[in-house]
Amino acid sequence: MPQSYSSEAVVLRWRSYGESDKIVTFLTRDFGKITGIGKGAKNSRRRFPNSLEVLARVQVQFRQRQEATLAFLETCELRNPGAAAMNPDRLAYGAYLTELAEQMTVEWNPAPEIYELLDLALRSIEARPATSSFLRAYELKLLDHAGFATPLDHCNECGRPLDDDAVAFFGPIWGGFWCRPCSTSREGMVEVPARLLGRLRALRSDPLTTAPGRSLGDDQEQAAQLTGQLLALHLIRPLQSVRAIEQLARGRS
Repeated sequence: MPQSYSSEAVVLRWRSYGESDKIVTFLTRDFGKITGIGKGAKNSRRRFPNSLEVLARVQVQFRQRQEATLAFLETCELRNPGAAAMNPDRLAYGAYLTELAEQMTVEWNPAPEIYELLDLALRSIEARPATSSFLRAYELKLLDHAGFATPLDHCNECGRPLDDDAVAFFGPIWGGFWCRPCSTSREGMVEVPARLLGRLRALRSDPLTTAPGRSLGDDQEQAAQLTGQLLALHLIRPLQSVRAIEQLARGRS
């Protein structure tokens, strides 16, 4: 019989399979992203007591056959149902956080830093609204942990400190920043205030728990555009959660 494994995890998504089963994708602390099938999960309150819903933090136990593509879910104990699900705004942002984490991880590749970041982020939005600074900090830290960090302090070409000038230049196609002299040889460069890069560096390096209280000032919109373009370079598909957030924003306007 295959060995049984257990790990803390966050439920990223699930879908029905047949009349009574569920196929569930988790981000686990110890094994990275895994997808498994829960036999009878729709009806089993003993093995899966309301523990397979998106955003839930759980303790999942499973078996994995070497030749199988899906793990076999044995039990899943609910640790935290995710208070975010009780509020449409927090549910939408929770879905955004988990969808990003899913796309920045691969099956069976341990990513404990990303797990810890997602777990902390979900706990944060349960306690307080997701501010722009918080979202930018999460995005930058996620890119960093996934191995896609972009230097924010020096020119991508010559290495010159970007704080030497009042502005730097962002290349959306390449996902980097250039000083003024080096930017002239490239097309499509976007001017970025050096103060914004300083704010983004602080958000990336400081603890996520400090981010909600930070202010991006007049740079808030451009900060969102920059991190969005950096993420887009590494996303497999468009984020469905973004549409939900946009719909909520339109409903309030």
